[in-house]
Amino acid sequence: MEKIADAPIWAQYLLLIPLGVALLVAAVTDWRERKVYNWLTYPLVIVGLILHTIAFGLSGLIAGGLTAVIVLIVGLIILPFGWFGGGDIKLMIAIGATVGPAALFEIFFYSLFIGLLMGLSFSLVNGYLWTLLKRIGRFLKSLVISVSTRTNVTEELVTDERAYLPFAIPLFVGAVFATTDVYLQWPLFMDWLRESMQSITLI
Repeated sequence: MEKIADAPIWAQYLLLIPLGVALLVAAVTDWRERKVYNWLTYPLVIVGLILHTIAFGLSGLIAGGLTAVIVLIVGLIILPFGWFGGGDIKLMIAIGATVGPAALFEIFFYSLFIGLLMGLSFSLVNGYLWTLLKRIGRFLKSLVISVSTRTNVTEELVTDERAYLPFAIPLFVGAVFATTDVYLQWPLFMDWLRESMQSITLI
């Protein structure tokens, strides 16, 4: 976010306000309807690239375009694993197109942290946590048996509705935290983690 914060004030508003509104809309629809709609993500990719180009010129177009392509490729690779939905990936492509790679990384970093807290909280409230742990245990046990006996007895992890996490909400909160990091110097969790890792490597 530092690059955006160093840009002229009009460029900051040009990028952050439309992106913030779009992420808020995505968070609401994902929470209420469990969907991040194409009518939001597809135009946001195009608009994001245009705004990024207006704000930073040709370098903005290149940065936004490459970030969007990289996220698309990675998203297609991980989509079959079910870690993120198609709407979540398209939303991250739009974020990358709008703010570039560095800001996307900061937003995604906070989003993972928020998503983990939300997932654990939801699992505790709806009683899914213990079920998930038992399923993971059975899956690992069957995997060990399959490898050791060379027989295919692997148990698949069945999808449970209680496991659904509206990831557009962590993305919105992650964008808020990434923004407050650079403008309000809070919560600076990413900087704290980076400094902690550097301290560990020096020991």
